[in-house]
Amino acid sequence: MVVAEILTGIALVQKSVEFIKSNISTVNDISGIAKQIDGFFLGADQMNKEQSKGLSIAEQFGSVERSADDFINRKLLEEKRDELKQLINLRFPVQAGYPSTWDQIIAERADRINEVKETQKKQRIQARKQQQEIMEILKWVFYSFIGIGLVLGVLIVTVKAYAKGKIYNAPKDYTRNQNLNNGTIVPPKMTTCRLKKLKVYKDKLACIYVGANKTYEMEFTDIRVGCPKQYKCVLNPNGKEPSIDSVMESLRSIAK
Repeated sequence: MVVAEILTGIALVQKSVEFIKSNISTVNDISGIAKQIDGFFLGADQMNKEQSKGLSIAEQFGSVERSADDFINRKLLEEKRDELKQLINLRFPVQAGYPSTWDQIIAERADRINEVKETQKKQRIQARKQQQEIMEILKWVFYSFIGIGLVLGVLIVTVKAYAKGKIYNAPKDYTRNQNLNNGTIVPPKMTTCRLKKLKVYKDKLACIYVGANKTYEMEFTDIRVGCPKQYKCVLNPNGKEPSIDSVMESLRSIAK
């Protein structure tokens, strides 16, 4: 395979030089043979690249036949390069003190190669930069999913704990006495209500009591039990004395 590729490179070099030799006198400028000049350089590159490709160290340096072939091919390439250089410089001469046409071709080709290499380098740098940006985005997306997962986990645990009444620092169920002691429940102010008047209705007694600051209360009790003379009632200042007759009338209406 290597020998075939070298032979292909030699053939391309010879074909390009022969075409230029036959047609250089008829072209008006270098563009007329530009394609063949490129063919020569392409063939030369193939010969240089493939001479040692695919061979072991022993084959590259220990084979007499291989060394002889390489020497012959290099000499052939040098002869064809010199021949092409003379043909082009003779056909397209330049003023003294300026680079020859061949040297200009070599310089321009080197510039194009450098431009291609620089472009490829920039493309590689841009590709690596884009890859790094993508990895950075993926990293933050990954972190975001982890954060969302943690928040959802905490939320689920909190909801479950709240549903079971096990959330930390949740209010406790205190007894009435505890609520009274800690001030959650404010006990009503009490006063002593004393019997002021009473009235009989069927087998019931209507008892009206009065306490401090015009606190009035009315109670109904069995006539056989009677009205207590006094008891503790909720302080309700500035009250209005109930009308036993009005209450009795209401009871009669309900009874009907």
